[in-house]
Amino acid sequence: MEYLVKLFGRYGPLAIFAFALTPLPDDLLFIPLGILRYKFIKVFVPAILGKMLMIYLLAYFGQVGADVILLIFGEGNEWVGMVITAVLLVFILIMLFRIDWEKVFKKYMGERGEAKD
Repeated sequence: MEYLVKLFGRYGPLAIFAFALTPLPDDLLFIPLGILRYKFIKVFVPAILGKMLMIYLLAYFGQVGADVILLIFGEGNEWVGMVITAVLLVFILIMLFRIDWEKVFKKYMGERGEAKD
């Protein structure tokens, strides 16, 4: 938790946007932000922009992926796309659960809590 507080103290809006854009647990953002007494607008704007961009990118790349699968496998083979998507989703979920976020923060944070250059 202290790593998140240090991270938001330095990179506030950028970190909020990154958490909202990626599958990182952005619900956990609001506890350290409440401790830091961030203003609502400073939290809401980057969070909503990150979520909106994530939704747009997912929809866009979903359509591109569907077009590519139809181009490669032809009409009537939509099940191939479903199988490929399911396999990729399982792979991504396994990787997300295997990442130790505390080690990632420690790698990029110095002993005094400053980001390494």
